[in-house]
Amino acid sequence: MTTNLTRDEAQSRTQVLDVSTYTVDIDVSNAETGAPTYLSRTVVEFTARTECRTFIDLIADSVTFAELNDEILDPAEVFDGARVGLPIRTGKNTLTIEAQAYYSTSGEGLHRFTDPADGKVYLYTQYEPTDARRVFANFDQPDLKAEFIFNVTAPEHFQVLSNRPETSRGPSQETSQGPVDTDSPAITHHFAPTLRQSSYITCITAGPYEGATDHWTDPSTGEVVALGAWTRASLVDHLDASDIFSITKAGLDFFTDEFDYPYPWGKYDQIFVPEYNLGAMENPGLVTFTDSLIFRDKVTDANYESRANVILHEMAHMWFGDLVTMKWWDDLWLKESFADYMGGLALAEATRFTDGWVTFALRRKAWAYTQDLYPTTHPIVADIPDVEAAKLNFDGITYAKGASVLKQLVAFVGREAFFAGSRLYFKRFDYRNTELADFLECLAEAAPDRDIASWASAWLGTSGVSELSLELTTSNDASPSARGSGRAGITSAKITQADSARGAELLRPHTLEIATLGRKGRKLVPIDSFSFDFSTQSAEVEQLAGRTLGDITLVNYSDHDYARVRLDPASTEAAIRSVSRIADPLSRALVWSALENAVRDGLLPVQRYLTAYARSLGKESHAGIMAGLSQTALTCLDQWVSARNFETAITGLLGAALDALATAKSGSDAQLHLANLVLALTSRTARCFGASPAIAMGRGFASQILAVPVGEEIDHLSAPSEPVGSGSFEAGAGSFEAGAGSFEAGAGSFEAGAGSSEAGASGTGSDAPDHAAASLPFKGLLNDHALRWNALTALVCLGWADQTDIARENQSDPSSSGRLHAETASAAMPLPIVKIRAWEVINEAAALSNDVLTAIISGFVAPTSMPLIENYVDEYFSRLAGFWADNSIEIARRLVLGLYPRWSVDEEAAVEKTDAWLAAHSDAPAALRRLLIERRDDLARAIYLKSTQSSRH
Repeated sequence: MTTNLTRDEAQSRTQVLDVSTYTVDIDVSNAETGAPTYLSRTVVEFTARTECRTFIDLIADSVTFAELNDEILDPAEVFDGARVGLPIRTGKNTLTIEAQAYYSTSGEGLHRFTDPADGKVYLYTQYEPTDARRVFANFDQPDLKAEFIFNVTAPEHFQVLSNRPETSRGPSQETSQGPVDTDSPAITHHFAPTLRQSSYITCITAGPYEGATDHWTDPSTGEVVALGAWTRASLVDHLDASDIFSITKAGLDFFTDEFDYPYPWGKYDQIFVPEYNLGAMENPGLVTFTDSLIFRDKVTDANYESRANVILHEMAHMWFGDLVTMKWWDDLWLKESFADYMGGLALAEATRFTDGWVTFALRRKAWAYTQDLYPTTHPIVADIPDVEAAKLNFDGITYAKGASVLKQLVAFVGREAFFAGSRLYFKRFDYRNTELADFLECLAEAAPDRDIASWASAWLGTSGVSELSLELTTSNDASPSARGSGRAGITSAKITQADSARGAELLRPHTLEIATLGRKGRKLVPIDSFSFDFSTQSAEVEQLAGRTLGDITLVNYSDHDYARVRLDPASTEAAIRSVSRIADPLSRALVWSALENAVRDGLLPVQRYLTAYARSLGKESHAGIMAGLSQTALTCLDQWVSARNFETAITGLLGAALDALATAKSGSDAQLHLANLVLALTSRTARCFGASPAIAMGRGFASQILAVPVGEEIDHLSAPSEPVGSGSFEAGAGSFEAGAGSFEAGAGSFEAGAGSSEAGASGTGSDAPDHAAASLPFKGLLNDHALRWNALTALVCLGWADQTDIARENQSDPSSSGRLHAETASAAMPLPIVKIRAWEVINEAAALSNDVLTAIISGFVAPTSMPLIENYVDEYFSRLAGFWADNSIEIARRLVLGLYPRWSVDEEAAVEKTDAWLAAHSDAPAALRRLLIERRDDLARAIYLKSTQSSRH
């Protein structure tokens, strides 16, 4: 048996088959009984161009009936667990298959979830790339489009949805469990036939979902589109339907106008489902989302922006991906890149998130840059030989790099030409399948003066990221005090490009902007900017000659290009001192991005980046930038700061974060972000052996959160007098003494501020004044479950709370989110027996749901003061092949990535063991090898960056 469908096999079927209709009957009337399987019945009508043997895809427990063209097939002979072999005839064929399909807990196929909050059972399907075969028999490849008719039998109280509207419903006289129980009758829901679409975007949801409805009217056609927003009953009070519908209507207005093509799929339901492996899925008429986008607790505006972006990304797919679909997964990137770009564009132009490109520049492109530097990097147009490769190609190149390159393409051809080409593409190929060449042909027709083919060859057929640097020659005084003052001028400037993998061998055409940022009052603003095109290894930038030298010269101003920018040395120094003073958030994000890339490459010491970050705390107000910077700072601490410098680094950052928190505006995004940052840093102090005022205050803040009930205000910060829970841990210094919160890399200490003596390496100092956080009023932070769980988990890592505290918190928060937090906290307890039990549970992954597995792994690898899991390094490598072979690809991926021993105290040995495993398993699945190679690269980078640090850093 093989579940790995290859491209060659799919193409062979495409050459033979045309599929007309699927009639699919799914009986989930037993969903609430705990039964492992359900009845799936499929009738397929298709035409064959020649008589031959082929197969239909089906992953199921068993086939109970199979009939082809009125001839009964023996399931024992034709079904191997993943495929049903078929002797088809020329012309029309009719196939009927009945099977017992599995309920899933991995998020692949038909996922079943029991809500711990109320015991209610929910079902939903997720198929991309080829998991429709886990629910019903089908030719599970994107280019065999068909019409689908779904009939779903479910308990009477279930809300059942599919891609198309329900046409009728009625009581079922017989179910997969036998005759109907009149006390709990089942209902069969009949849905209208779909338009021609691919199997991977069909969808069914069933359960006691609740929600809201609305409608949108197409301003051009007058067509009324029914809207729905749905989620679990336990979350419906938090369903912000008005905001969701507002974004949805704005998106439909934007896309129907820009694409000049009416929304084609009838209704537009959006359902938020539990334990979802993705952010969302573009099933036409029934878009599925992770229900983590339903905000039970307070979140920052970055979360609302992210949700809006996801809604718009999936909506763009209604045209690009659903209406017109790629033939095979080689062109997966095109639909995802297009949706990523269009989601960002609609976000910025059609919603309140007018600076939506800021988060894209800092966070989304960071994902692309990281992926593009791995040894496993690939061209945007990737070679996808099979569906396992497709599964792993939902990566930073397919999404973020592709979207960035499309943004560059828009700059290259012009916006009007890009949209004209897109409109032509939708009209020419609607309800059909295409390849990249078809899209490029439409663009070439819309932009005849541009060489689209050469552009595509340079950008889409190559791997690696361009690195752009600017060399400036100045006259007069070019000291920092003179930059931007008018006393220093630029005599010449030269821009250079090099590919991250191939250097000067690979040159790409770049269309970008360059800006000079200088001081205006306390802010840094553009002095001037201009557009610039070049495609050579280097080029003179004549526009800069004779201009005033500013504080920062920013290449790729406005972020039209996909390139890692190297700031010139003087700009780097200015950025470290003053990046928070840049007025424009997009420019600020781009400068931060340049600093992050320099750190990752070892060109900027980690401690200098952390210096700039610490200075930004309390000054940065953009929620997306705050989130991106904290993610990078935590990566620095977790992976790139050497062990001998760790305590100094975290003490400095924690002190700066506490100072910023104490002075943050009441109820602001910054206050909430900083509170969670303090908790994240506090959990990592488990690795610290010394006692410092900053650490004591962070632990005191976590204890204070747990002393305040949900919904009440946390009104002060103080160091703890004793641990919150029943665990034992000596707090060390009982009060917090330090200063204004600047993390100075040179001395490596948390300084006391102007006029005070410098604190020692541990962050303490006998002459230091009381810390700001202990003396300033602290108001406006309302406690909620998320804060409490983050605080409790931090204290568990420290040994300050135990299983009794976890159970108490879970009792007060019995939700699914509470359950996952409890699983993480339980596995995080710093006791050997806890780690032993967690490892045993992890190794029975098939018995766990996807999210529960991830929660336990997160706790298992959480920070501890002692290397409690070091013995599991060898265990990991001995079980690696089994992780992959014994689990679905989603569960296997979570095991391989989540347990990779980057937490080992002997990182060099972990790299050596990775190399040894790869050498000994050259025939291992390519997808597994890719995951391991990428994790090895992360660890090797961490070793290198740590090796560059002195003990003073």
